[in-house]
Amino acid sequence: MDLLDRVLFLFKQKDWREVLELNKVECEVVTRKLLWVWPSESNLKLIKNTVNEFGLNGVISIGCGCGLFEWLLQEYSGLPVIGYEVNKEWWMSKYCNPHFIELNFPSLPPTEDILDPSYALLFCYFNNGPAFRDYVNCYNGDLIFIIGPGEGAGRHTDPEPFKPEFGGSKWTLCELQEVRDTKDFIAAYVREK
Repeated sequence: MDLLDRVLFLFKQKDWREVLELNKVECEVVTRKLLWVWPSESNLKLIKNTVNEFGLNGVISIGCGCGLFEWLLQEYSGLPVIGYEVNKEWWMSKYCNPHFIELNFPSLPPTEDILDPSYALLFCYFNNGPAFRDYVNCYNGDLIFIIGPGEGAGRHTDPEPFKPEFGGSKWTLCELQEVRDTKDFIAAYVREK
């Protein structure tokens, strides 16, 4: 059984713990087709605890892809996770990976009505700085997670977890954690009041 078949089988069984364990035996090239970062339970706990600490209701993931990371977070935490993608034609085609959460396709540029301020925003391996700033400018909430490579990882995102360009608003790093031992990081930012 290949990786995708195993993940789909475990997904149907709602066995998120075994999905987390799959990364220990799979090569990076194969896993990146499903997830840019394969979190540990500790990584999911950091996100859950930070969202709860700020009294938020859930997470909105911008550029969620097939939603496997988001499904793992939702299953682990019990938090609702909303996934947004922009390329509806691709994500509804027969060529894309199966979806692990419901995908939403908002119009662009983003508007305040799609970004519930009682939810945290999540950008995982996002790679469009201007679009990132458009989302941040429309977001009236107080917590943003950025997941991506640290320095020397040999990969690139925009925004980077430790050097995000937020535009006009002010944000402060409040939590960070490496994703397993991958040189990828979860960085949580809180809006300065």
